[in-house]
Amino acid sequence: MHALGFGRPKTPDAPSEWFDRSYGTRLGMRAVTFREALVLLFERTGAARTIVETGCVRERGDYSAGYSTVIFADFVERYGGQVHTVDLSARNMELCRRITRRWAKHLSYNVGDSAAYLSDWAAERRGTPIDLLYLDSWDYPVSGDDGSRAASQRHCLAELEAALPVLQENSLVLIDDGDLPGGGKPLLAKQRLAELGWTCLVDAYQTLWTP
Repeated sequence: MHALGFGRPKTPDAPSEWFDRSYGTRLGMRAVTFREALVLLFERTGAARTIVETGCVRERGDYSAGYSTVIFADFVERYGGQVHTVDLSARNMELCRRITRRWAKHLSYNVGDSAAYLSDWAAERRGTPIDLLYLDSWDYPVSGDDGSRAASQRHCLAELEAALPVLQENSLVLIDDGDLPGGGKPLLAKQRLAELGWTCLVDAYQTLWTP
């Protein structure tokens, strides 16, 4: 028997409390969707949960860009799981390694085309479904010609299509940069998810969907 509770294993805070305390005031317009996605992920999955993100953190303290790799790694350290991050830029991934080194054992760092990576995952790891898929790899220009915006939207759709075989009933898809001129990065992906009968849980700066 431990006097005054000393020596008892510490129970982590609820994900909502942890998120609000650690990140809620830093993420601005992304806070509501990140919070909802992580709370649902915790409720729907166990400690073996899998998060895959396309596009990695590339600047320390840059919460204005989402800081997703750090948030996901911090989450799985507390509640269990593994984060797989993929980025086309080797430089970005090296910066990501440095920024997230304290969580390195919970992270898999991958350099390459994100759509190809997801396609390979679907072909090689069908026994490992993706519980949370976060799409944020191809920068979407706020100002620019329709061609550069369309390229970002097409790539986002290609990522989604590649991942569909390993998304399951409780999976979540979160896509960044939605509330922007021209429909934002997820425009085509949202159309595809709607065609498939998925449900949009939150549609703000980020968009969150589930089957």
